[in-house]
Amino acid sequence: MSKSNKVNCFLVGGPKCGTTAMVAHLKSHESVFISEPKECNFFLEDMPEMKYARNLKEYHALFGQFKSTHLAYMDASILYLHSEDALKAIYEYNKDAKIIAMLRDPMEMAYSFHSQISYTLDEDIADFEQAWDLEQSRRQGKNIPKNCRSTRLLFYSEVAKYYEQLQRVYKYFPEDQVRVILFDDFKTSNLVAYKELLEFINVPYDGKIDFPRVNEAKKAKNKLINKFVNRPPKFLKAIARLILKLVNKPRFGILERIDKLNRDKDLRQELSMEMKVKIQNAYTQDVNQLSKLINRDLSHWLN
Repeated sequence: MSKSNKVNCFLVGGPKCGTTAMVAHLKSHESVFISEPKECNFFLEDMPEMKYARNLKEYHALFGQFKSTHLAYMDASILYLHSEDALKAIYEYNKDAKIIAMLRDPMEMAYSFHSQISYTLDEDIADFEQAWDLEQSRRQGKNIPKNCRSTRLLFYSEVAKYYEQLQRVYKYFPEDQVRVILFDDFKTSNLVAYKELLEFINVPYDGKIDFPRVNEAKKAKNKLINKFVNRPPKFLKAIARLILKLVNKPRFGILERIDKLNRDKDLRQELSMEMKVKIQNAYTQDVNQLSKLINRDLSHWLN
């Protein structure tokens, strides 16, 4: 990416809301360039341990070389929406950027998010209800998993409060620069959601009609391999960073390939009625406010 170009599209979240699938569909478009890795987290000022690039030069290097066919440079870091600082930092970087948020039923999202951060070793409590009940003590710095990169990841009662999160978006970006996509709509028709997103970022439709399923819930086949992939030794990370700098590449991709081979489908149990009530009570007010904000009936999220 040249100095005169900036990242102009940000898929800011939320986690487990179809963002990985949308990025997979966009990657084949010749006019869209997505950073490698897609979740570089550069603007996570309040979650610094999650950041992949340390400075603007490293950040831009994740987007490769500018090509005349590229109309959209996209950073798909899905924790930006959950962050309290990221949207302000993005605005200061590029006030003309397009912001995309994908939202999902909070009950489904929070439960799925727990599975995801358990897989990445940020969470060490396998039972979701037990992890949910630990939130208050974790806010006080207690019961924090050894490998957790940011305590904000453990606040399950907040991770899907989309009304609060969108308020931060609209504080910096006008409505015509923001697009909200509901997971319900995306699941009903990948094609319609895909076309609408391309139109929003001013990229022509490429004729794509095949939308395979992406990013199902997963668990590790081997816990030792999973720990090596998600938390490699510090000396190994330092050596890899040095080699990558010498060969001018953003990453090797070896760990990602090992990670895929070590995955298995995770068949999660149905939540108890007591747990559903806890989640519903935590999110009812936010869902009602969100309904008014985006002018959509979301009452089915609370049933």
